[in-house]
Amino acid sequence: MPSEKKDKTKEPAAAKKAVKEKAEKKPAKKKRNRDREITIILSSILAALTIAGLILFFIMPDPYADIPETQQISEVPEPEKIPEPEDEPIVIPTPPVIVYPAPAYDFIEEEVWVEAPGIEHEYTIAWVSDVHMITDLEPGDVCESSLETVLNRYETLSITPDGIHGKDLWPMIIDYLNYRDFDAVIFGGDILDYCSTSNMLALEKGFSRLKYPRDRILYIRADHDYGVWYSDGSTGFDDYRAADLHIALDGDDYTRKYIDFGDLIIAGVNRSIKKPGEEQMTVLTELYSRGVPVIAATHVPYYSQVDPSLEELSMLVRNRIYYWDPSSETYGIDADMQRYLDLIYAEDSPCVEVLAGHLHAAWEGEIREGLEEHIFSPAFMGVIGVVHVIPEGESH
Repeated sequence: MPSEKKDKTKEPAAAKKAVKEKAEKKPAKKKRNRDREITIILSSILAALTIAGLILFFIMPDPYADIPETQQISEVPEPEKIPEPEDEPIVIPTPPVIVYPAPAYDFIEEEVWVEAPGIEHEYTIAWVSDVHMITDLEPGDVCESSLETVLNRYETLSITPDGIHGKDLWPMIIDYLNYRDFDAVIFGGDILDYCSTSNMLALEKGFSRLKYPRDRILYIRADHDYGVWYSDGSTGFDDYRAADLHIALDGDDYTRKYIDFGDLIIAGVNRSIKKPGEEQMTVLTELYSRGVPVIAATHVPYYSQVDPSLEELSMLVRNRIYYWDPSSETYGIDADMQRYLDLIYAEDSPCVEVLAGHLHAAWEGEIREGLEEHIFSPAFMGVIGVVHVIPEGESH
């Protein structure tokens, strides 16, 4: 009996377990069926979309069919490679060329030709002397008692034959010098008729416009450039004031009155109404010993040993011997002056020409055998000198 009871209790438990397993299997089967349905639906949609796309591709027109090929979108080209910058040479800008206008006055050119041994090319040099510029037409630096004399000189000396006064001629002289291309410019003295503030102001105004470098400008002063005679001391303008104004103009170092081209020297003598001082003689002696040709530039001319026509002209124009000469009362020659003149008159002198002014008349001739001197006409006659220095043996 006990064994029968045990078997009966087992049957209900096994039956419950089987029922439970059967119940758990039904939901899993339903889930698998739903997943299969979803997959079928999605596949159908994807197939429909693919078919629709194919239909549209073959039915719809080409949107670029009417656009020319040149306007159709093409591949974007690769950007050009920009070359690496190279080091460019530094270019120094050329200064602007200044064009100087022709002078308003028609100057007469007094030409001189000089042969110089050892030079390789021509030098062209301008000479201006004896302007005798006057700008004081009222009392000022010129005292009232001297004004009549000054005005008389203004109307009779400082004026060209066609009526241009020195104060108006001076700016046109500067225009002429700038218009031409000279290798050097010599102002040979008596540019002023006397020294005054007004005259020096006019002189500086023109001088400052010159295009030439200062080492190519030689201004040898004479008595009128420094003279203060018409102030009579009553105006306060004196020799010291005159000297200061000339120094302010260009330095006015009387020991450096020369131009050195290397193969040619222009040796100027300052204040040549007097014999050279010891310092000036030292400089001049050194210049004449360099072994290159020398042109002597002086305001007061030198006598001729061989041509009497110079004395004849001087007596005619000035009524006296108006140059350095043993017989001149004004410019007599003593031992010190002779020491300087020996540099020029010696047979082995390197001097090839003497240039001068002062006489107010032109003269050219030999002052010793083989050495010529040219005395220029005054600038107040509308004349400017042009000196051509050419190699020895070259024709002109």
